Amino acid sequence: MMTQRGPWIQRRPSPGATFLLRSDCIVPKVSITYPIATYGTIGVVVLWLVAHLLIKAWRAQSKLPGEERYRRAKFASTIAFILAVVAAALFWARLLQHKGTFFGLLGAGLAVALREPLLALAGRIAIFAGHMYNVGDRIEISKMSGDVIDVGLFYTRMMEVGNWIHADQATGRILQFSNSIIFANPIFNYTQNFNYLWDEIMLPVKYASDLDTAKELMLRAADEYTETFLHGAEEQLEKLGNSFVVPKFDLKPAVFTDVTDNYVRLNLRYIVDPRKRRIAKSFLWDRILPEVRANEGIQLGSSTMDLSVKMERDADEVEKKDHGPRLAA
Repeated sequence: MMTQRGPWIQRRPSPGATFLLRSDCIVPKVSITYPIATYGTIGVVVLWLVAHLLIKAWRAQSKLPGEERYRRAKFASTIAFILAVVAAALFWARLLQHKGTFFGLLGAGLAVALREPLLALAGRIAIFAGHMYNVGDRIEISKMSGDVIDVGLFYTRMMEVGNWIHADQATGRILQFSNSIIFANPIFNYTQNFNYLWDEIMLPVKYASDLDTAKELMLRAADEYTETFLHGAEEQLEKLGNSFVVPKFDLKPAVFTDVTDNYVRLNLRYIVDPRKRRIAKSFLWDRILPEVRANEGIQLGSSTMDLSVKMERDADEVEKKDHGPRLAA
């Protein structure tokens, strides 16, 4: 039984129960203004998340080397992110055609406010597209040096080398800098395309030393150190010439002579892995110095200074010179 009492409806489905309902209690219907753009954007986000998970799963199961696996995963994630942003923008672009002035001003304001993040994102694209550096490379940029360990959407991270360590070895600190700085600073890549660089050590010897013997023992030590990788370095240099116009270089160790005011400088030039410069120098000196000490014809030179000491003359001699001989009374 149901009776009407003003705005209330009294309903008695059973003798022991009574329910009061408002006649104007109507559940409002939810309406989405732009359903295509909204649902399309949600779909794009879901697809991007699925792609991210698939890339992560592939990276965990892939049998490729670590650095190559990382590079491919990062490249795929960057492409997926860019495609998701473009797809979402296309869904909403249709709705903005009659509001161009307003959204143009809004976009200009956002571009100014988000200048650094947008430049960092553009830097990420430029790093991959221009092959400036990859994970594992040793680089120097804006007076910062280190081994790249991650290239993110906005930041690059690397393990610092040098600084208070007076050699190219790790300090233990992780450097993080914005990708945008690549547009205003030169990048020095120590390992890209050619995994070696030239280094030198200098041996000072006296003029009377046996220079030929000194050069011979220096070359012998350098040949011993470079014999294991010299052929591989020559092959890398040849491959580099297929992509760039590279001058001809002789990668074999060589000794060059220079003369100073105090001694003769013998400069040993050799190639070395950038990450092993300190190890290479220690190896060479451990071989060269004992032979120099054992050879009497080779004497180490050093900077010297000649000092002339002028003794004070006798006071009487000075007085005679200044006043002449004394006359007898």
